[in-house]
Amino acid sequence: MSAFFPNFINNCISINSIIIRSVHRLTLKMNRDTEQNRYIKMTLEYDGTDFAGWQVQPEQRTVQEVVETGLFKMTKKKFRVTASGRTDAGVHALGQVVSFKTDTSLPISAFSKGLNSYLPQDVRVINAEMKREKFDARKNAISRTYRYILTKQPKVIGRQYCWYPQCSFRLNPMIKASKFLKGEHTFTSFCKKKSEGYYNNISTVHTVEWKTIENEVVFQINAVRFFHNMIRIIIGTLLEVGKGTLTPEDFKRILEAQDRKFAGPTAPPQGLYLVKVYYNN
Repeated sequence: MSAFFPNFINNCISINSIIIRSVHRLTLKMNRDTEQNRYIKMTLEYDGTDFAGWQVQPEQRTVQEVVETGLFKMTKKKFRVTASGRTDAGVHALGQVVSFKTDTSLPISAFSKGLNSYLPQDVRVINAEMKREKFDARKNAISRTYRYILTKQPKVIGRQYCWYPQCSFRLNPMIKASKFLKGEHTFTSFCKKKSEGYYNNISTVHTVEWKTIENEVVFQINAVRFFHNMIRIIIGTLLEVGKGTLTPEDFKRILEAQDRKFAGPTAPPQGLYLVKVYYNN
């Protein structure tokens, strides 16, 4: 009987040790899984002048390539970064949102502040946050706001941030015509020919706004999604209305025609900005 209690105690200690080790391993695994499932949401500002657009392209300087290179230099790990939308060559961003998955244990400040040390002067991280749940900058976006700036006078300083169309135009007919954009429409007339055609070029425009600041005219639009060259073709067509070549009613008919050949020319990229991307929560 006297030998029973020491053996019993030793067995209990062994069982407890096994349980503690098992819990420890499970905790480590859960921590590793948590680290592997970290999603980073970053907001970027960039000057698109010297970029061939967002998406990586062979032997071209792109925003995606610069950001991914910066991440590699900082973490020694390769990343594939997803953007809320692909901006074309020469298009700027005040609030482009990107996302990527990481297993690094670096603090979020490394991405919000430290990464800027590895980026060129024409790209900056202005905010970063960690997402425990899966986050995709493009798929999770619920709307985007873009801005286009026209100038009524030619510029030398700042010419890469607006468009001078070299003609006079009346703003009131353009404002009237732009009201037809609001609501859900098929925007094929304002999409580049042979575009991907995803969502059948259907989107919903929530707001259209105009502002005049000295010699600049600012057009701002918010919609669920935008298609290739959509805003630039809209601007080119609205300018035809401002010049008197088209009427606001013509603009409405062009929208309804769902045929690119009826719309105006594509405005150049330097006046276009991705301003903000919206998400739930």
